Amino acid sequence: MPPLIAGVTLAVRKWGEGLGGWIGGFPWVAGPISFFIALEHGAAFAASTITSALLGSVGTMLFALTYATLSSRLSWLPTTLLSYGTFFIVALLSLGRDISLPAAVGLNLIVLTLVLYFFPKPRTKAEFRKQPSWDIPLRMLVATFFVVMLTQAADYLGPTWSGILTPFPIMTSTLAVFTHSQQGSDAAIRILYGLLLAGYGFVAFLVGVSWLVPQMPIGTAYGILTVGTMVVNGITIKLIR
Repeated sequence: MPPLIAGVTLAVRKWGEGLGGWIGGFPWVAGPISFFIALEHGAAFAASTITSALLGSVGTMLFALTYATLSSRLSWLPTTLLSYGTFFIVALLSLGRDISLPAAVGLNLIVLTLVLYFFPKPRTKAEFRKQPSWDIPLRMLVATFFVVMLTQAADYLGPTWSGILTPFPIMTSTLAVFTHSQQGSDAAIRILYGLLLAGYGFVAFLVGVSWLVPQMPIGTAYGILTVGTMVVNGITIKLIR
């Protein structure tokens, strides 16, 4: 996890918030969480979390929309807390829902498309600002803490909550909070929009976990899913451009 968050941060600084956010939208966090859940609890357990994970993914999309909407009026802390509130409202509403995999996928695609369409637009052009030396180490520490906490919690939460929390906005909130606090609302909006652009590949990754992981060795399955996600996101960014 630490090298991933550092790499995404450096990508943002090199290529800008939009493309850097798109790179950060790959399942860098949910992928390892799902992988270690599969290793520790079995392929069937990991696959059984996917419907809940797709519902949790809706919460992550609405987290991003809430953050982008409020960030121009509030500082990073209340914006983060209210955005987490949105995620957990969706999570609580998802509990006990008997929804099929195709319905969950369809819901994800509809919500993602609508969120991208209505997403706030930045009012200023992007500009580079030098970041403090402690920036990347602190980001690495925060993101790693959340990943360890969520993977350990799977022992007690069961497949439903484990699934809902798999797409918990760790990368999303880490990038948004640090960008918002250091560079302002418009930079945070750009990075969140980039993250959402990778959402179609993220949905494909989750569907692949449900289909492939029970059918083959865990390492092979997640390797194929990683490549497949890159292909889907590559098509997406090309079409959007």
